[in-house]
Amino acid sequence: MMANHSQIVNHPDTILQSLMRLPQLVKIHQPNNKIFVENLALFRMSLQAEWENQSELSFRAHRGRIYLNNGKLAPSNSAMGTTISKLMESWESKGMYGFTFTRKDDLTDQDIVDFIRAINQSYAQPNPAQWLEEERKGTWARPIVDQDFKIAVAFVTDQEGRPVGRPLVWNKGTRTFAAKARRSYSRALAVVSGLDDKLLSGDTISIAKSRRVVQDMVEALFHEERLLLNLSTIRDYDDYTCTHCVNVAILSMCLGKRIGLSKMAVVTLGLTGLFHDLGKVDVPIELIRKTAKFTKEEYETVKNHSLFSVLRILQINADHKLKAKLILPPFEHHLGIDLAGYPVSDKHSPLSLFGRIVAIADHYDALTSSRSYRPVPMNPEQALDIMTDLSGKALDPLLLKVFINMVGIYPVGTLLVTDQREVAMVAETPPDAVDARPLAYLLEKQEGYIEKGDLIDFSETDEEGHFIRNIVRCFHPSDFGLNPADVLL
Repeated sequence: MMANHSQIVNHPDTILQSLMRLPQLVKIHQPNNKIFVENLALFRMSLQAEWENQSELSFRAHRGRIYLNNGKLAPSNSAMGTTISKLMESWESKGMYGFTFTRKDDLTDQDIVDFIRAINQSYAQPNPAQWLEEERKGTWARPIVDQDFKIAVAFVTDQEGRPVGRPLVWNKGTRTFAAKARRSYSRALAVVSGLDDKLLSGDTISIAKSRRVVQDMVEALFHEERLLLNLSTIRDYDDYTCTHCVNVAILSMCLGKRIGLSKMAVVTLGLTGLFHDLGKVDVPIELIRKTAKFTKEEYETVKNHSLFSVLRILQINADHKLKAKLILPPFEHHLGIDLAGYPVSDKHSPLSLFGRIVAIADHYDALTSSRSYRPVPMNPEQALDIMTDLSGKALDPLLLKVFINMVGIYPVGTLLVTDQREVAMVAETPPDAVDARPLAYLLEKQEGYIEKGDLIDFSETDEEGHFIRNIVRCFHPSDFGLNPADVLL
């Protein structure tokens, strides 16, 4: 029975779920309780299954993600995403960043119980992490208490899953507010994924979680706009739709703030971005993932997602006045200011302000992301050129001008090669920058790794007034196997 069960268990997920459940179960159940025994068995079985491939497992929280050794763990579903978020918050509140499990061939239930009880005991100590580290020193299960570590988190993999490109090494230092913003992003992903699951199962959906996560991001936006723009460079090809929705929400909110909208209006705008592609849950998954060109009939089906989004938003449990504000931008975001797009309708009035904003954000993120039919993403500079060609047709020219000024001629995350043969990643373009010259981090190769170096200003000049550095070429970060958010946050 157990052997059959092991074939369907997602072992890393089970280990993380056990780290959440077992500390609670050990408080309320005797060691021979059936529920407790079953959870112990699943935890032990999952550890032993993973130990067959590697003798040491490190589950580490880092920048809003969980990593198993050097590999990022993507949540298998929305419930798992919630579990991971809660687990990371629990660890962080105790000064821990995860656990390392070293192979123990004779691992017993009592070994696990002793480990779980030690976790609970640590919570009563003045310094839980330090106490638990000392208590578990030299054992098979130990806490991770160092925040700064060298880990390759920017791998691109080939079709066989083998890493290619160059791994990245993090600089030391605490980025508290950036970490908070990253957690907000992770929660936003979980919210969008959860909405999709609930819509497909017919469950009632409340807008409360979505509103809270958008409000958190708005607070980050009004604290420091650059943080949100940096977050919008996150790219996750395995979960494109959810990542795209969150990025569109962020870019829309940033643009809304730039044109002077109030915080309350920016929150509503963020919600429209978050929900703008909700209707894709009603499009057959084989079309979403199709790599070849759509047939005419398939394209007509895909185009219906704008209408489907409106219908799905109407199913959300929210105030009628709020829903009335949320449904129009998703309907309009592919319509174009010339009304020549889709869905075809009798609409003759101009697009709403929010609809025009979401359209710009949607175009930019879609062009600069990998897609099933376009695995190589477009350089941000190329994307802005295409969007400029659409100015006055599909996209609002005035808002597009503000957007380009916001992201810069060299958008956040763009890789630049200087005339001094240096490679740098754009961090931001200050509003008063000379000739829109950006600030960028040098990327330095150190013993086979790429390390984030000094922040340089391309506006800096020498004594004769000549620019010290000039840009000779631009690259998309994926050309170097890098995810911009991993470097910038």
